[in-house]
Amino acid sequence: MNSADAPVANADPGVLAVVDAFAGRWGDRAAEAERGRRLPDATVAELLDTGLLELAAPPGFGGPGHSWPTLVEAARRAARACPSTGWVIGVVGGHAALAGRLPRTAAGTVFAAGVRQVFATASAAADGRLTRVPGGFEAAGRWRFCSAADHADWFLLNGHEHGGDPRDRVVIPLAAGQVRVEDGWDVCGMAGTGSRDIVVERVFVPEALTGSLPSCFAGRRPSGTGTSPYYLGEVPFLPYANSCVIGPVLGCAEGAFAAFLARFARGSGTSRPPEQPLVRDGLTESAAELACARHLYEAVCARLHAAGAARGALPPEDVAAIGRDRAYLARLCVRSVHRLVRLAGTAAHFADDPLARHWRDLQMMAAHRDLDWARNAEAYASAAFTADGPGRAEAGTGPVPGGAGPSAAGGRGRAT
Repeated sequence: MNSADAPVANADPGVLAVVDAFAGRWGDRAAEAERGRRLPDATVAELLDTGLLELAAPPGFGGPGHSWPTLVEAARRAARACPSTGWVIGVVGGHAALAGRLPRTAAGTVFAAGVRQVFATASAAADGRLTRVPGGFEAAGRWRFCSAADHADWFLLNGHEHGGDPRDRVVIPLAAGQVRVEDGWDVCGMAGTGSRDIVVERVFVPEALTGSLPSCFAGRRPSGTGTSPYYLGEVPFLPYANSCVIGPVLGCAEGAFAAFLARFARGSGTSRPPEQPLVRDGLTESAAELACARHLYEAVCARLHAAGAARGALPPEDVAAIGRDRAYLARLCVRSVHRLVRLAGTAAHFADDPLARHWRDLQMMAAHRDLDWARNAEAYASAAFTADGPGRAEAGTGPVPGGAGPSAAGGRGRAT
């Protein structure tokens, strides 16, 4: 088996088999998704019918109870064919876990119709405001970057109370009928995610349906599920939520590499690629970078799964190291694919070229704040060097207790 095709440890093989069976269809629709600036309805129906958007949903509300590596590996494999589909599986699908961490009344409300739903988040407020009023909050204004907005059943808005402490953020669920989805997602990468603006016209939300965002992300008491692999409802959620992006990013880069190989397999001139020094050397270096990115990916998955299975909280130095490795993984993927695009020449920049599409999508993914190098480097350096001298932030080379692969370790930004 090609090492790039080997699934990450602790991912459910049945789920991955479903992704692999549908990936060809999603790849065939990738151009349609980009032109329409949203996933095709047929793709979303397949994601719902196969349960791929409920991988992170809590068992207490009917979810399958999968571990975190299953979610990100499913996203990685889908993104090889269609990066936007991979993003919706991994990032938007991961919002089901956040919905399950809402206060009990709110969670019961959003899951009243079951887990076969799409949960979008709205974290980037343009002029959106949450104002405390008697009995609850009033939501009004515009929020941006709501991935899968056209297909969402619920929007999980978050922001700080207007006039209150910016650190005290609240989260409230709004049904699709309570918001207006607006166009404006006219971008040159990840267009298929349909990450549109939403506008809320002064909607009252009862106190019972609101929650504290820090509380939603904090660790919880064990639920008594025993040996269930599902731990996303109990552990501190921030490192998991922040790291959902690594599956789509790596898968997108791997898809670009496959597209590059396919281009040369079709023939380009009289000499074979191994006989062209520039192509041979560039291809090899890009392959090596992707191999390194896969090691980082496996390490992050192993560290997060080990902590989750133990129902434990990661120490700050591990969280910082995960953020470092997550951001460096993205750097490696961008470097690898950029080199391939240069080698392919002008032809790789046509809009309908698969390599060009993956390159556009990868650049947009890498701009996500959870992958920002400066932000993650600052967090890692702060953990590595304390006021008393060197800290204990690990270098990422030792084994993970209870896991497979080298140790690694996240911060949290906006998840769309």
